[in-house]
Amino acid sequence: MRKTGGEVLSTTLTTVLFIDDNVEDLRFWCGALKNHSSHNYTVLDAPSGEAGLALCRSQRIDCVVLDLDMPESGFYVLFDLIRDRTRPQIAVVILTHLPQPYLLEMARHNGAQACLVKKTTSAQDLENAIRNAVAVVRSKDLTRAQVPPQRGAP
Repeated sequence: MRKTGGEVLSTTLTTVLFIDDNVEDLRFWCGALKNHSSHNYTVLDAPSGEAGLALCRSQRIDCVVLDLDMPESGFYVLFDLIRDRTRPQIAVVILTHLPQPYLLEMARHNGAQACLVKKTTSAQDLENAIRNAVAVVRSKDLTRAQVPPQRGAP
């Protein structure tokens, strides 16, 4: 942490992993975040759910930006990320071509912090969603860390 003019700024890098089987979309959105962001992100990408899960297991990931429309995994990658309790919490932002409200609501219900449709999303929208998602997850982690263990709890 560093202080400037009474304001405390975090120097922690945020690592964002994009998982999308559409290589053009993967390049576009990774570039959008790198080039149009006011925050310094480490940006990783994976062209499949399997590759994305491997990166999640081997790297410290703060946020996954996930496409739902992937033939071999898609939405199921989200479930694996949310259910895997052996890692610190990972923020999940859905970024998809699929505008079906029921899919986006299901993703939110199952733990995604934000759901965006590619066609109507700007680089700024994406950055805001990532920042908010990471902040939500980090605040939950802080709250959990501050709650004292209950007597008799394992």
